[in-house]
Amino acid sequence: MRKNYAELGFNDKWFVLLGIPLLGFLTPIIYLGVRLHREPYYPWQALVFSIGITTVFWLGNRWIIILLRRKYPQLTQSRKRIVLTAVLMLLFVMVVANFNGISPPFWKAEPVPYPDLNVLGVINTLVIAGIYEVIYYQAQLRLSIQGQEELRHESLQAQIRALKSQVDPHFLFNNLNTLSSVVHDDPKKAEQFIQQLSKLYRHILEMQETTLITVKEELDLLQAYIYLLKTRFGESLRVSLDVPDACHEKKIIPFALQILVENAIKHNIVSTAKPLTVRIETIGDRLVVTNNLQRKLQPVASTGKGLENINGRIRLLHHPEMQYIVTADHYIVTLPLFPAT
Repeated sequence: MRKNYAELGFNDKWFVLLGIPLLGFLTPIIYLGVRLHREPYYPWQALVFSIGITTVFWLGNRWIIILLRRKYPQLTQSRKRIVLTAVLMLLFVMVVANFNGISPPFWKAEPVPYPDLNVLGVINTLVIAGIYEVIYYQAQLRLSIQGQEELRHESLQAQIRALKSQVDPHFLFNNLNTLSSVVHDDPKKAEQFIQQLSKLYRHILEMQETTLITVKEELDLLQAYIYLLKTRFGESLRVSLDVPDACHEKKIIPFALQILVENAIKHNIVSTAKPLTVRIETIGDRLVVTNNLQRKLQPVASTGKGLENINGRIRLLHHPEMQYIVTADHYIVTLPLFPAT
């Protein structure tokens, strides 16, 4: 029976083992009116014959169902399959019901009337086929929903990978520029920079398939990134973190903080005279990134890809988007935090 699970939509072992004797037992009671406690009494011969004929009808119709589901497995072929199944079942019932010698002689005697096996076979077949068909369609619907969910998940992962791929070249390009400015002046520092860059990039590659990471993991990545930035800017860049431990297990979009810090550096003056200060803290269920606003004299052309990259990934997860506020002195971005579970 195991190899037929796919066609039936479920393991019908116990359904068959319990269904045949139960239907066989009930058939004489329903169709002949026999009773266990009063006349006309239920003859044991009727039970044996009823279970036997039910077994033939059940297993024969079951075989027809399996055969045609194998031949026409697609849902688009359902109409053709059902019509052919009904025709073959009817022919099968007629052949069995009218086979010479199958009529039980003990049912012809009073007080137990002889049933019409054609009617009996058709009714029992409708019951059996109806149960199998309902269970089959439920199984197909469940598989369809599961397949749609898996497809949606795969589509989501593909879109997230595409958005992440926009970050990596920009990230690598900026750090190679930093390295080129350090390597001649301080080779030892350049060596440490390369080690940190390698460490950070390894983490980025490991998280390519990750949709969300914990706040703690994101802060660890940010610390490594800040080390690279401090190599270039020194005390001209000041980053403060005020994220309580209670928020560390919540989830966040990977590399979001890196993008926001990088965005602040791109559009603002970073110098000893005008240090750029970035503060990262939590307010409610959001992570807030604030930097002092000191725009460059020659504004840098902005494509908006950094912020849209973050928002694009958040939208795919059906969560409230990132928000940002521009005041006279500060640029403030709030990121949603996802539940830990």
